[in-house]
Amino acid sequence: MNARQWLNEFAKPHKRDGIFAVGAAIGLSALLLVPPALTRILVNQVLIGRDPRLLIPLILAALVFSVLRGAAMYIQTNCSERLGQSVLQKLRESLYAHLASLSFSYYDQVQTGQLISRLTSDVELVRIYYSNFYPLATNVAFQLAFITLAILVLDWRLGVALVALVPALLWLITTFNRRVHPAFHAIRETFAKMTIRLNESVAGVRVVKAFGQESREAETFDHTLDHLFQRNLSATALWAQFFPLFDLLGGIYGMVVFVYGAWQTIHGTLSVGSLVAIASYALMLVNPLRQIGQVLNMSVQATAAAERLYELWLIEPAIQAPAVDPYRPSPVRGHIVFEDVSLTYPTSERPSLQHVSFELLPGRSLAVLGPTGSGKSSLCLLVPRLYDVTAGRVLVDGRDVREWDPVWLRRHIGFVMQETFLFSATVWDNILFGRPDASREEVLAASRAAQADDFIQQLPRGYDTIVGERGVGLSGGQRQRIAIARALLMDPPIVILDDATASVDQETEVLIQQALSRLLAGRTAIVIGHRLSSLKAADEILVLDQGIIRQRGRHETLLQEDGLYREIYRVQFRDQEAVRRGVMG
Repeated sequence: MNARQWLNEFAKPHKRDGIFAVGAAIGLSALLLVPPALTRILVNQVLIGRDPRLLIPLILAALVFSVLRGAAMYIQTNCSERLGQSVLQKLRESLYAHLASLSFSYYDQVQTGQLISRLTSDVELVRIYYSNFYPLATNVAFQLAFITLAILVLDWRLGVALVALVPALLWLITTFNRRVHPAFHAIRETFAKMTIRLNESVAGVRVVKAFGQESREAETFDHTLDHLFQRNLSATALWAQFFPLFDLLGGIYGMVVFVYGAWQTIHGTLSVGSLVAIASYALMLVNPLRQIGQVLNMSVQATAAAERLYELWLIEPAIQAPAVDPYRPSPVRGHIVFEDVSLTYPTSERPSLQHVSFELLPGRSLAVLGPTGSGKSSLCLLVPRLYDVTAGRVLVDGRDVREWDPVWLRRHIGFVMQETFLFSATVWDNILFGRPDASREEVLAASRAAQADDFIQQLPRGYDTIVGERGVGLSGGQRQRIAIARALLMDPPIVILDDATASVDQETEVLIQQALSRLLAGRTAIVIGHRLSSLKAADEILVLDQGIIRQRGRHETLLQEDGLYREIYRVQFRDQEAVRRGVMG
């Protein structure tokens, strides 16, 4: 299956609209033959033959023609646009669902702007294609065919002359298509790069302004725009070369018609009315000849867009549910086991985890500590199977996570990530995200437990306040507490807190820890952090360094050992003492 065949699968359920649109286009092409034919009768029989009795029938025929033409145009426009919009909707739905199914490893390598470009600009080109291409191409083909037939009937020599233009026309079309396709493909790629740059500049505008780099960013963006400008100029140059040739063919044929027709009329072998009709048909040829360029342009742009979308569609999710009988237990107990687990990311050559083994019983808590890059977050990402292990196994309730339905597994894990993400929606909607059917009382309870209710009530519209894109209207600590409330609302048997208190002050951290100590009772918990104050109450502590477990045990035991844990403790205690002395001094 190629890109065009793949797109046609989205159009198949709506082929009735396509058939009606094409049928209406054929009708419109046939109706174009009527005015010159009526003019021929008017000239030969009414004006020259002086027969006024035909005036009323000719007027009625013109009225019928107008009504039929209006009806055909309505059917064509309505059906073709409905086809294009239907394909647009189904295509976006399918692509969005496909993107949602792709794994973290894909998003580690792709740029957001590139995806936005494909889901907006490229998809819109496909819509234009299905809304306009088939009716327009049908109009062009049948207008040329019907006009040629009409001229053949009126004078076979002129019809043969018109047919003689076909090889030149086909050569022009083939040459144009071969040269313009790479140009438009390059335009689509450059447009995607421009979108990427624009997306990054807008998303990072605060960093740009904070470092005073507005002019530099504007210069970089101007360079990208200039590249796109040059690509468009190259494609425009091709249009400038080929479009006049289409007009030239029409002009040559029109000149032949007028000269030959006038000669025939002077010698009495062609009536004046027939000459006028043939001249009208010759002039009508200019429009479909020009539209050939539009048809080619639409086809080439849509093909380039379709190829980019099809490339995206062909990407297989790295994480997939088992094909047969995926595991969906109820209830989930939360028994977690790592068996000699190693992990190397696709974008890295250095392993993030090496031979990690531990067991976490249901309702117990595990704290993970270590320097930056030690593999703490990687360990957390393996439990909900956001990545697959390179070696070893991760088991939940005695089953390898690769045997689970991944969606079912994740719905039973409350995850607060290190980088808090909030949607540009209300505070209420953000908390409800993981469990849309929760009651108001449950939302408020989760907010209070996360120490978020007090500051939410003080927002301009309380829980109905729009937090802004990525939660920009809130402080880091406020965003973190909303994320904790969102996780707690799910009431999951497993909770993973990836440095969940990193963005809060010590006073807020104490409040959150008090709430978590009550709410995490009875749940399996994995807590990652840098502050020992948030980790020392765990049932077991793992100390990671370079992806390897260097130490394990409880807080009191690890303090008695020479090792990384005691060194971290000493550093944090010394920093706290320095801060205290600085404040007192």
